Amino acid sequence: MAKAVSFLILAACVVIFALYLIQKFGAEYAEEKIQQRITTAGLQTLIKYDSVHLDPFTLTPSLENVRFGPNSAPWLNFARISFNSYLFKQPNLDVDFWIKETPVNQLSRETATLFRQAGLKHVLGKGSFQSTLDGDTLESHLYLDIKDAGKLNVISHTQLSKQDLSLVDLRTDLLASVALGQPEAILYLYGERLNIEQLSVSYQDTGLAEHLFNDWSQHSNEWRMLKLSQIIDQLKLAPEDSLDALNLARTLDQYLLEPATLSLTFSPNTAMNLKQLALIAEQKMLAQQAKLKVTLPAN
Repeated sequence: MAKAVSFLILAACVVIFALYLIQKFGAEYAEEKIQQRITTAGLQTLIKYDSVHLDPFTLTPSLENVRFGPNSAPWLNFARISFNSYLFKQPNLDVDFWIKETPVNQLSRETATLFRQAGLKHVLGKGSFQSTLDGDTLESHLYLDIKDAGKLNVISHTQLSKQDLSLVDLRTDLLASVALGQPEAILYLYGERLNIEQLSVSYQDTGLAEHLFNDWSQHSNEWRMLKLSQIIDQLKLAPEDSLDALNLARTLDQYLLEPATLSLTFSPNTAMNLKQLALIAEQKMLAQQAKLKVTLPAN
C-alpha cells in the first residue's frame, strides 16, 4: 500500500513537472513566433504586452495586457488576446479578445474623441475573430461587443485569386496598414488578388444610435430624408437624388426612429476585386452594381 501511494505521488510530481515544462518552453516558443510577426509588420514600437501564457492542456497561447499604440496614449488596451489554436503555420485563425476597461482620457486623442462622440467615458468590450480557408475561399467572421455602444457582426466570403498568396502575410499587412493609418495600402497590395463574393454586416444598438440620434424623431420627414440621402451620397453608395439612395434612406430612417438591429448585405452577381469596388465607389454605384441592401431584421 505504501509503495502504491509513493508511486502515485511520484507520478503526480512527474505530471506536474511535465506540464510546467510544456507551459514554460511552449510560451517561449509562442512568444518568439509572435515577435517575429510583429517585427515583420514593423509594429514592434506600437504593439506591447506584458507576457505570453500557454495553456498546457490545449497548447493555446494568450497575450496578457496588450497595448496598441504609443505607451503614453495607446489607441486601445486589451486585457487578453487568446489564440484558440497553436498551429501558427496553418492558414486558419481563431482568436478571442477582451478590451480592458479604460477611461477614454487615457487613450490616444483620436480614439478618445471617437469614444466621446459615442457618449462613452470608459471603454469596455470583448470580441472574436475566425478566419477559415476553404479551397480558394476565405471565410471570416468578426464579432465585437462594446458596452453601452453596440454589437457588431461582420461575415465575409473572399475569393483568393492567386495561389501563392500568403494568408499570414495578408493578415500582417492588414494589421500594419490599419495600425499605421494607411488602409489604402491594402488596395495597392491586394487590389486584384482579393475578390469579395459576399459581405454581411449586422449591428445591434445598445446605446450608440440612441446617443447620436436621440432627437431624430423631432425633425421633419423631409429633413430626415434629405440628410440621409446626403450621407449616402458622401459614402458613395448611391447618388443623392437616385431611387437607390431614397430606398436606403427610408430603411435607415426607420432604424434611427427605433434603433434595434440593422443589417447590411453585399452580394454582387459575380465576385468583385478591391480595385473594381473602388472604381464603382467613385461612380457612386455601390448600391446598384454591388447589390447592396440594408434591412431591419425582426428582433
